[in-house]
Amino acid sequence: MLSLRARIFIIISLLVLLVLGISIFLLVRSKKTASTNNTAADNTSNQSAAALPAAAPVPVANISESLTVNPVSSLEAQQNAVLQISKIFLERYNSYSAESNYQNVLDVQDLVTKELWSQLSLKLSPTAQNGSIPPFSSVITKAYSSKLNSWSDKEATVELQVKITEEKNNSINTRDAGATVSLNNVNGNWLVAKFEWMK
Repeated sequence: MLSLRARIFIIISLLVLLVLGISIFLLVRSKKTASTNNTAADNTSNQSAAALPAAAPVPVANISESLTVNPVSSLEAQQNAVLQISKIFLERYNSYSAESNYQNVLDVQDLVTKELWSQLSLKLSPTAQNGSIPPFSSVITKAYSSKLNSWSDKEATVELQVKITEEKNNSINTRDAGATVSLNNVNGNWLVAKFEWMK
């Protein structure tokens, strides 16, 4: 007499073989049906194609002759750069957390003039940091609109609209704000000279 384990193994093996046999049978049958249908469809499509009259080719104008792409001028490139620098500055500077140890200030060092850096870097001094650990808070700023308000070879002003998401005391608040960023052209590099939030 076979043990219970051996009988269970034989029964499961027979069931697997039965399922495998049925699967192979259905697979072979579906392939035969598909090949019969394809042959009939090919005959039908050949007959309908022969019944249609041949259409004359349609002439297409040379697209490259009618399409003109104007290269970006130096002025447009500079104005686009000013808009991008303003966005990057405001998003980096105004995005921070209590644990980041003023990394947001360090991130904008290369984007600002020496005069503005001397003001912003005051936050990094040991006397400005009181040593106590503040409760967790964070701010994420994303600029969604920018407009060039004034422009000259040496100075530019950009108006930005931003969305500010602030998390404090396990509460998340989102608000829209506006800011004005002033930039100076310093030796061919546009740098942020000052900024202020609109009221």
